[in-house]
Amino acid sequence: MLYVVSSYTVSQEFKKSRYFRMSLGLVATVEKNGTRVYNQNDKFSHFYNQLYKTTIYGQGNVGDIRFYVDHYINTDDFVIYTDDFQEFIFKLDKLVIREKGVDFYLGSLLKEIEERYDERVKENELKKAQPKPEGNPNLIFQNPGNVKYEDLKAYLEEKNKSRYL
Repeated sequence: MLYVVSSYTVSQEFKKSRYFRMSLGLVATVEKNGTRVYNQNDKFSHFYNQLYKTTIYGQGNVGDIRFYVDHYINTDDFVIYTDDFQEFIFKLDKLVIREKGVDFYLGSLLKEIEERYDERVKENELKKAQPKPEGNPNLIFQNPGNVKYEDLKAYLEEKNKSRYL
């Protein structure tokens, strides 16, 4: 599932797709205990509201791509979010839409997002694979001005080991 958040004018371009189906989404607020609270049933809308403190309005979908409008976006930029809420920012390419159509443009966006997402996953795996630096517990006594967090952690671990001996 992908989520596209854009300005109203950009969403009008996406609505020109022959696969676009109008669906206004869920209600933004619900009544609970006599007051209006934000609806938590639409997980993405709730996430976006918590992140940017603004309400987005559902417009429809093309297959598994849901389109939302944020009226505070004033540019031709739009953001595509994945299921795990990673964001990818794009600028609307009106020339491609005019020459090849909206459906082609959406297909090219899907391909690009898939490539970028795979790159991010690989980068995150590389970051996790890098070994963490080992601390020197004796550095606290030798040079206390040059102590790092790893050194303190190693010192405390050593101290805890010797405490129970």
